Amino acid sequence: MNHYTRNMNPAGQEQQERQSGKSTIAGFAARISLLILMIFFAIAAQMHLRVEIERLNKRVSELQGKIAQLNVQCKNERNRKEMLTGWQNIQTKIRKHRLNLRAAESSQVSYLELGAPRSFQRSIQTAQTEKIRPRTGQSYAGVRY
Repeated sequence: MNHYTRNMNPAGQEQQERQSGKSTIAGFAARISLLILMIFFAIAAQMHLRVEIERLNKRVSELQGKIAQLNVQCKNERNRKEMLTGWQNIQTKIRKHRLNLRAAESSQVSYLELGAPRSFQRSIQTAQTEKIRPRTGQSYAGVRY
């Protein structure tokens, strides 16, 4: 009887059950392939970001080396400037080029007396009224060259 009742089902219902089974399998396969694709893109994006980070780290290292090199050059230039502006170097240049420089006479030199640091806040008018007085021969006695 089982056989007879099984055959009694309409043919369309049996096909519908097969198609729904096929669509379930196709949907499951689509979902799995979509999940695998998303995982693949996540791994690819992570690898790309790691490569970019390494490239940027390499560039940072290069720039830090360049900065260190420029700092060394800057220090060397400061030392050279100090050496060239030193009094001994100036005296050597004066002798080398025979400039025949001599000390200024007392009538050629004058002092400008400045007040305390608060004096910078004074108005222009009071700054213009400051007096400039010439140096005397006695004032040279305490000055060393």
